[in-house]
Amino acid sequence: MLIQNTIFYSQEWRWAKFIKFLISQLDKYHCVEHKIASDFSYKESSYGSKKSKKNINLFTWGATHKKRINFARAVCINSPNYSVLNFLIIPKTSYNIPFLGIDFVSLPNSHLLVLDFQPSLKVENQFNSELLEQIIKLKNLCHSSLPVAEKMSEEVEKFFSPGLIWSRLPRQQDSDNLIENQLYDSFKEYLNLYLKTLFESEEVGQGLQQELINGQNDYLNYRRDNDPARPMLSSLFGKDFTESLINKVLFSTNKVL
Repeated sequence: MLIQNTIFYSQEWRWAKFIKFLISQLDKYHCVEHKIASDFSYKESSYGSKKSKKNINLFTWGATHKKRINFARAVCINSPNYSVLNFLIIPKTSYNIPFLGIDFVSLPNSHLLVLDFQPSLKVENQFNSELLEQIIKLKNLCHSSLPVAEKMSEEVEKFFSPGLIWSRLPRQQDSDNLIENQLYDSFKEYLNLYLKTLFESEEVGQGLQQELINGQNDYLNYRRDNDPARPMLSSLFGKDFTESLINKVLFSTNKVL
């Protein structure tokens, strides 16, 4: 296994079965662990008033594949009020493949859910019609149960595909059921389709590789400068740690090759 037992395998963590499936699929494709610096691999903190302090844990891990994946990383957060699985695959630029972006965030009053093949080039230059049809079908099936969240701005929208799954749910029992069933099923199909597409793709020429390098850098720079999780992470783990995590691990352009 890429990761041995951790607190994030506990069923008390909302996203436990998601990460278990994710890791099992990466294992099938012979991915190997990418060591994360100890400063970022695990961090404990607390939040709340003196009378009601709550503990919070952050765990970061990475994986890679010598031919197909530059860097795949997950940030996992576990606490009574905040529960996060944030995952990104940065594919090798030898292949014209989008990122895989997963952002499942449980806040005190709501769940924010994002799942997408996030383009590094214009959609028409990175998705063939068959792949677009498949991801749109998965999106429509998922959103037959999960409501679609508010429309994104044009500036943000360009970093997402037509197959984007994007939902905001209130924290209540009905939402728990949707997450455990419909979202989980969609997540598995999405991940399997992505890995199949990535590992069956053919290498591209040098010209397109340079476009992919530029496109991946544009995406990572934008995400680094505009990460919506920055205020939450800063309040929970401190500004210095948050800035280092975002710049050196989550959206480092050093991972683009």
